[in-house]
Amino acid sequence: MKRRISRILQSSALSLFLFFTALYYLTNAGETKIGDETFMILVARKMVDEGPIEFDEHKILSSTDWEDFASRGPDGRYYMKWGLGQSFAEIPFLVLHRSIWRILSARNPVTDQTQFYLTEFAFLMLCPSVISALGCVLFYLLTLRLGFSSKVSVLLALIYGLATMVWPYSKSFVSETTLNVAVLGGVYGALSYVEGKGRFWISFSGACMGFAFLTKVTALVVIPVIVVYIMASLRTRKSMLDLLFYFVPPLAVLFGLQAWHNLIRYGNAWELGYQAGKDALGFSTPMLVGLWGLLLSPGKSFFLYSPVALLAFFCLRSFLRYRRNEALLGLGICVLFVLFHARWWSWAGDWAWGPRFLLVITPYVLLPCGVLFEKWSELKRLHRFLAFTLILFSVGIQVLGLAVHPFSYIEVRGRVLGQLIPLDTGVLTYWQFYSESALAQFSPLFSHMAGNWWLLKHMVFSYDLWSDAPWNILGRFDLELPMWVIGDRAIPFWWPVALPMFSRETEAWVYPLAVVTFLLVVWGGIRVGRLLKATGG
Repeated sequence: MKRRISRILQSSALSLFLFFTALYYLTNAGETKIGDETFMILVARKMVDEGPIEFDEHKILSSTDWEDFASRGPDGRYYMKWGLGQSFAEIPFLVLHRSIWRILSARNPVTDQTQFYLTEFAFLMLCPSVISALGCVLFYLLTLRLGFSSKVSVLLALIYGLATMVWPYSKSFVSETTLNVAVLGGVYGALSYVEGKGRFWISFSGACMGFAFLTKVTALVVIPVIVVYIMASLRTRKSMLDLLFYFVPPLAVLFGLQAWHNLIRYGNAWELGYQAGKDALGFSTPMLVGLWGLLLSPGKSFFLYSPVALLAFFCLRSFLRYRRNEALLGLGICVLFVLFHARWWSWAGDWAWGPRFLLVITPYVLLPCGVLFEKWSELKRLHRFLAFTLILFSVGIQVLGLAVHPFSYIEVRGRVLGQLIPLDTGVLTYWQFYSESALAQFSPLFSHMAGNWWLLKHMVFSYDLWSDAPWNILGRFDLELPMWVIGDRAIPFWWPVALPMFSRETEAWVYPLAVVTFLLVVWGGIRVGRLLKATGG
């Protein structure tokens, strides 16, 4: 037992988990953002504090666009439209907060509700941090399972966690962060089963995909790809039976939970909640428009927000020769996920940094790069330099997404677009959204990346905020200051800065917590560095 514990404490997976958890927590957000994540946190709070997941009429109808986030159930109560997976993921952290709060309050009673919610946020930040760190570990284990060396697997995990959208989304409570890791767990379980590691792994795969579906219904796109992969890889009667008796049961249980959730919300187990509000526009985007937007546009191109993914184009053929079935599995997930979201009316997934719907394809785009790093010493010096430069540039893009509140630029951009193309917001048509995205997503002047670069400069230097706004070539506009901007200075979207702004009393614990977390990042980084050195041969 002591030897097993010692192996766990010294394991590469634990080192990566500790490093990424500390890093993601240290660089986390300054507040929860209004929108999807706020409502899913409300559901989690409701389950922890009261039990039932329905809401009273007065809490819902106060918003004029309530149909975009809630629906009236057959019982006359109101329910949020999102799946329960993200809220379930947040529950342990809320329970932990309330347990510690009760203990501390018993000794020193605190009546200030502001302190309650600010400390709650400090615990909630652990949720996307831990989940994203688990994703880095799963990706590391997946690359090992594919036969890459330990050193290459660690390097790929570091690139995945630092040079892709995974890092900015580690500070977000939207469901894509959890969905990404759940799907990754399903893929890892399927691969482990195919590699002969036992039936547990096919059950693990089914459970992960069930939870992914409970988190967001788009997981349905991935499930058939995994099933086909298992059947094509083994082609035995035993694998068919294992799919039926080990993969399907955990999947069915979680599907059943989703069906129950649909039944109480809509009176129909098959209703998914995307027929009301703006979602009534459905799959109305022309395919070419969506594909151009997700892959090539200056506003939402996947390759702009994760430039390191471009390396995959140079490695895919080699990866297909190396692990054909797994390459086709990843390719299938990527293609279907992109095609599915390209037709959705809100293909851009705003308000968000980058194409958030495509966060799920990130691991499978990076996997082919393992072939490149295995042959690193054989590459020409120029090719190594270009690859290394691309990785560093990709890390820089993530820092750009981390530093600035993602809504800060989007909000002020919306005011500019409102003056350029006045829209009747009372009329729900696809034309309205296409007209806005034609500028917001397809013009470099209004790219989110350009906007965050503008605000980042004003975070570092103090000069006239509007003097270098990205759209200045079009003229000056009468605009209010963007959110998280004071005077000419943008405020870092970072909890050690933000929480003391909300309440000076938080300084007593925020600054020590930030210092301790920073020391944990350094310690974790040293562990990972030693790991790379140990696997260097």
